[in-house]
Order: sequence, then C-alpha cells, then structure tokens
Amino acid sequence: MEKNDFQYAIVGAGPAGVQMAYCMEKAGKDYIVLEKNDCPGSFFKVHPRHRTLISINKRFNYFPEKEFNLRHDWNSLLCDDMALQFKNYTEELFPPADALVEYMHDYVEKFNLKIRYNTDIVNIHREAVLDGKFRSRFTLTDSEGNKTTCKVLLMGTGPVKPHDPDIEGIEHAVSYHDHSIDLKEYENKKVLILGGGNSAFETADHLAGSAALIHMCTRRPVKLAWDTHFVGNLRAVNNSILDMYHLKSLHALRQCDTLKFIKGDDGKISQVFNIELPNWDPPGTGTFTAEGYDKVILATGWKFINIDMFDDSCKPDTHTLGRYPVLDEHWETTVPDLYFIGTAMQARDRRAASGFIHGFRYNVRSLSYMLGLRYDGDDLWKEVFPTLNADEIAKFMINRISLSSALYQLNQGFMCDVAVFKPEEGPKRDGNETMKGTLQYYYELPHAWVLKNDYFMNQENMMIITIEDGHHRFPNASVTDFFQPGDMNPRSCKCTAFPQGAFRSYKNGTLTEELHICGSLVVRADKKMFTGDANPERFTNKVKNLLHRQLGIGRGDHFERLFPDEEWKKVYRPWTAEEIEERRMQEMAKKSMTFECKLGISS
Repeated sequence: MEKNDFQYAIVGAGPAGVQMAYCMEKAGKDYIVLEKNDCPGSFFKVHPRHRTLISINKRFNYFPEKEFNLRHDWNSLLCDDMALQFKNYTEELFPPADALVEYMHDYVEKFNLKIRYNTDIVNIHREAVLDGKFRSRFTLTDSEGNKTTCKVLLMGTGPVKPHDPDIEGIEHAVSYHDHSIDLKEYENKKVLILGGGNSAFETADHLAGSAALIHMCTRRPVKLAWDTHFVGNLRAVNNSILDMYHLKSLHALRQCDTLKFIKGDDGKISQVFNIELPNWDPPGTGTFTAEGYDKVILATGWKFINIDMFDDSCKPDTHTLGRYPVLDEHWETTVPDLYFIGTAMQARDRRAASGFIHGFRYNVRSLSYMLGLRYDGDDLWKEVFPTLNADEIAKFMINRISLSSALYQLNQGFMCDVAVFKPEEGPKRDGNETMKGTLQYYYELPHAWVLKNDYFMNQENMMIITIEDGHHRFPNASVTDFFQPGDMNPRSCKCTAFPQGAFRSYKNGTLTEELHICGSLVVRADKKMFTGDANPERFTNKVKNLLHRQLGIGRGDHFERLFPDEEWKKVYRPWTAEEIEERRMQEMAKKSMTFECKLGISS
C-alpha cells in the first residue's frame, strides 16, 4: 500500500525540490516530493520561451578545485558525484534549456530520489497540533482527490503564474508564457512589449530582426546587471535592443504608466499611457495614445506563490502585490512549519543570487541543516578545531574565502560562515601561535538568522565571515570606471568594487572589529596575484593579526602590505602635487560638463 504520511513533503520537482530531496535522502529523512507533471524540471521544457538560459556554464576557470569552479557553473545541483556536473551536458556558455531538463532527469535517477509524479496539489489544509517539536499537520489534496499528510511542508513550486498588470483592455494582449515565437508572424509588424526585465528583453531580442517596430514600455527605469551586480537585472546577453535604440535603428524604449488598451475595428491595438516629463518647461505629466500595434506582449514578471492552493487554515502573508510570500530569516512563512524554497527565496534577497539555481542551491542545503536542527535535534554543518592555532586557523579561513562558491554567490553578506572561539584561558600576549581551546566553524548560514540567534550572539568570541564587494560605494560610477584597482589601504580596503573576504568580530553580540582583506579579480587570497608578488601571505597575515587583536593568539606584527618599502619604491611612483592638481581639475571639468548638460546650458 502506498505510503501517504511523511515528516516532510516537498511540492514541486524543480531544481529546488530536487536539491532538497537530495539533501534529505542523504540525511535519511522521511520525505516525499509531489510533482504535478511527469518529469523533474518540467518548467524548463517550456521556459525560457526562446530556449536559451541566461545562467552561465563556464567550463574552464584556470583553477582545478570543484568548489571554486561551481562559482561559474550556474546550473549544477550540489552532490558528491563528479560526473553530475552540468558542463558534461553542453559546451555552450549560455546553454539550451533542454540540457537542464536532461541533467535533472539523470540527477534524480542517479540518487533514486523519492518523487511522486502526476500529482497536482490543488488544496492545502493545516491543523495545529502539539507533537514534540512539531506544531502542524498538513493535508495536501491532489486533483484526483488523493491526500498526503506531513508535519513540515516545503513549497518548491517556482514561478507559478504570470504577474499580469491590472490594466483596462488587458485581454487584447498575450502573456510571455504563451505568445507565439514564430518569427514569420512578426515580420514588418509593430509590436509593443510591456516589461523591463530579462523576459521582456529576451522577447524583444528574439523579434528584433523580424518586427518593423518594437516599443518596450516599463514603469520603472531599466536596471543593468553590470551596474547593480545583481544577476536578476537586465543581462548583457539580452540587451541588443538597447544598442538598436541608441544607434537609431527604430526600436525604442519608454518609461511610462499604461492606462488601457483599445482594440480598433481594424484589429490594431492602441495604448493609452501617462508619461512623466521632468525636463519640460514647466515639468509635468502627459497623457498620450500610441496607435497601430499588431501585437501586445506582457512580460511583466511572475508570481512565486499560488495563494489559491491554501485554504483559510494556512494562507501565508504575501508582499509585492502578492508576488512573493513573506519569509523570515530561514525561509519560514507566517504559517508555522510552512517554508518556501527555490526562486521564491528571493523574497528575502534582491542583491545576491537567491532567485537562481546557483544561489538557492546553497540556501536549500543550509535550510536542510536548519530543519534537522529544529525538528530532529541534528547539529548544524560544522567543523571543530581541537586547538586555537593562529597560523592554522588563518590559513583555513583564507582558503575558505578563496574557494567557497556559496559565500561568493550569496555575497553582500547574505550567506555567512560563523567561527565560535572557545579559549580555555584568557588572552595571552606572549606571542605563542597556539592557545588551549576549540574553534567551532559553522558553514553557510543566513547572515540575518545568525544575528538573531541567541546561541551565536551570546558567544564571548565569535566571528562572521562573508564575501562582499563595495560597488554600492560608487553610486555615480559607470561600469567602465572599474578598470583600475580601488583603495589599497592595508587595513580597511573597503573602497574596492571587487569581491573580497570580510571578517566581523563580535563579543556577546557587540561588533568589536570589521576587517576587509582586499579584493581581486579571481577572489583567491591563497595564491600569488601577479608575477613578482612580494608578499603573497599578506591576506593570511591580516587574519593572524586580527586573531591576535581579538583573542591574544600569536603575534600581532605580521606584515600586511603588498610590498616591503624597498620593493615598493621599485614599482610605485607617487604623483607630484602638480599631477594631483591636474587630475583634480580634469575630474572637476568632467562633472561640470555633466551638470551643464542636465541644465540644458550650452556655450
């Protein structure tokens, strides 16, 4: 007889559901995955519509370590089998979506994951119970009336339906998910595309060589991924329409607020819209009508929760017009024991990569450990060092920063490692490299969760380790401004746009010191950066000195600079006062020209 009661139920066999199933299978948990279609990864059998992923598949990265190479493999799921790497399925940098479907099928088969296909969940009900650490009993009813029960529910349903705007006449438009991709239908046609994200630009890019005129309309300014460093913003692979617009090739963009669509007797569609005109005299808002569109395509994003699946006993709160569930620091909803995994995890993260496989695969793994801690009494993923040796710990931490894919992808401090130091005696400034005590090193935890966790925040000596970049400190800089090294201050190194390790020391919840070790193109602090690197140990030395300042381990005088003074003079010539003044005047002239252009001043 088929088992229908489980400790954990996962709805959806997309990348997140399959990744969680792997983690639970490996840990011996009682789980089931319920998938409405007949295969894993079915979303990618249809999407993206134009069949090319924007997740990179960079096969060659110079360094040999698997963990380092995962930084540039945005499609593989986490596992211990070296053969199940996505690079073995295609050589394309931007791979075909069908390759991901094939990869996921093989992944599921290889690990014999417990997935029940053709099970379309249409209703979810919760009863409050008190059973040890469990507070819930969920009943999941499928379209055939079959019921499955569980104590903990994980929703991995991904983008469940288009987020179509509430606009009068919206019925005259078609959605991204079902518009025709036959280019013959668009030849010499006038096309309007609503949206300013990758789906909209992907569609425009596909049609650009066939349509006579493409107008893209977005309510907000288009954000470029190379400016924001956020992978969810417009990617270069999709932005050829920007080239065509600015190089005067008819296709165009406008930022406006669509009020309604009107379909005429001739079948053509008109768009009525408001547009702000801040540069007119006087500034104001105009209401205009654009006529003659043959097609209107809605590419306005997705909803990542189908609220109608949940009855009144367990409707979670949502935000952003119902697009996302409200999630806490470990992805639990406002309903006890109900979690969201996968691309919906971006509900908490619009800076790093939580909305994509290369980010949420780590979130899912982290959550699997946190679920084990909460419900099964398991320990978090950690490593214990039996003594406090400054040299050993510093080299370990630098190696971790140099290889970790999780901290690299979930950067800006979203994901962190945590080091808990437990010395058996007080600080000693005797220069000894080793102190009695232990180090508990915890891997890959949500930073926000750690900061609210009493165990960590009550520690006498704790360190949080992240990878961060400082591009947000240059709000007016262009992407082409970052072709030179930033601040090389040996202690702070904050003013650099490149990713770097950040170490924050806490005592009983109070931040006592923050160290940024300096960034690099490859984010390897364990290697020589260039030929003639006179002090490749400087990153390790910075951490050694930090350990000395915070714990009293070892010496505190390790050399942190790039070069000794005598070597520095051979490669570096400080500018004269005249050269500094000349550069300052050049920068002032550049800013003045920009200011005059904004004011409309001409000579």
